[in-house]
Amino acid sequence: MIPAIAILFSINYSFGQNANKARKENDSALIIKLENDWAKALIARDKIVFNKLLADNFFYTENEKMYSRAEVIQSVMTESETVKKAYNEDMQVHIKNNTAIVTGWLFVNGKSAGFDFKRKYRFTDIWFKKNGNWKLIAAQDYLLP
Repeated sequence: MIPAIAILFSINYSFGQNANKARKENDSALIIKLENDWAKALIARDKIVFNKLLADNFFYTENEKMYSRAEVIQSVMTESETVKKAYNEDMQVHIKNNTAIVTGWLFVNGKSAGFDFKRKYRFTDIWFKKNGNWKLIAAQDYLLP
């Protein structure tokens, strides 16, 4: 009798691990898509996307400065800069339960005050899944000099 219970437990455990792995892979792919949606929204100045992605209590750190959700949205909507190209590279997603940490590089090219700029950011973003939706709750960027 004990071997049968052990086999059933083993099957259930294996199935649970496979389902968990598939869920993590699906969530990882979705989060990478959301990160790329952010980059596209920078170009389009798409306030709807920013409002959708950012949690109500979102905060952002760039180098030594901290910004609230409202300040971030206001800054990306400003017309003093035009983003012509924005894309991510080398993203890695680490998921634990309902929290995901994403690291990668964000490249942003555009124009500010009549001058072209090319920026490269090393970023760490923290996502939280609530009611089946991933929201960005915190982000930290380091702008390379």
